[in-house]
Amino acid sequence: SLAGPAVLSFLILPIAQATDLFWVGRMGEALALAGQAAASQLYSTLSFLTSTLPTITVPRIAAARAAGDDAAVQEAIGEALALSCALALVLGAVLWRFQRPALLYLGNPNALPWALGYSAGRLPGVLAEAVGLIGYAAFRGAMDTVTPLKITAASSAANVLLDPLLIFSARLGVAGAGLATSASQWLAAAAYLSLLLRRKLVRWATILRLPSRAALARIAAAGGAVQVRSLALNLAFLSITRRVQSLDSSGVAAAAHAVTLQL
Repeated sequence: SLAGPAVLSFLILPIAQATDLFWVGRMGEALALAGQAAASQLYSTLSFLTSTLPTITVPRIAAARAAGDDAAVQEAIGEALALSCALALVLGAVLWRFQRPALLYLGNPNALPWALGYSAGRLPGVLAEAVGLIGYAAFRGAMDTVTPLKITAASSAANVLLDPLLIFSARLGVAGAGLATSASQWLAAAAYLSLLLRRKLVRWATILRLPSRAALARIAAAGGAVQVRSLALNLAFLSITRRVQSLDSSGVAAAAHAVTLQL
């Protein structure tokens, strides 16, 4: 059935997201958890800002697949990948340029070194996450929920294995947690892209071709309401994070909030 693998994929994601939190917590420094929590919120915001594309891409792919129109399937996936990657590059560049003031505004100033370290490790994975989100949506639209489950399980396992190695064995600290997440995202992105190409669900020509104005207008019209909802949720999460981070200078309140929120 389609539902079983999809449910399992959603069950795996929270476990994978808790991995960084667990191993950073093992460092025994509340400010490290506080810094990671602040940086994680920034990257969650980036993900929310691009989450509209998968939502509107799935039904478009499903409709084209049901009609037997392979060219339309390739066009839909190619346009979504191109736009998602373009957005990720722009947002990643903005974050790279303004990450210090953003983290100072959002987080505990005493936790800034840890926040910057985690952010530096996560930044290389921004583009990979954009590919992974569309890859996941593409297979769902093609009525295949088993492939995303396998990729999610493999990339999550990679994150679980890399976290202690990079944080403690390689002595990278909280930056190692960010790098482990980025590495797992690139593993997932490579798997999705190679399988999409191999199964002829997309072609390089459709990926490398910029979406037309008509396509952009269609995407904007379809995703407008979803994007407004995402922005509202993000503003709420950012406000809560900023408030919790300001409760004390030791980082204990922010660390406790991060652990409780993950649970």
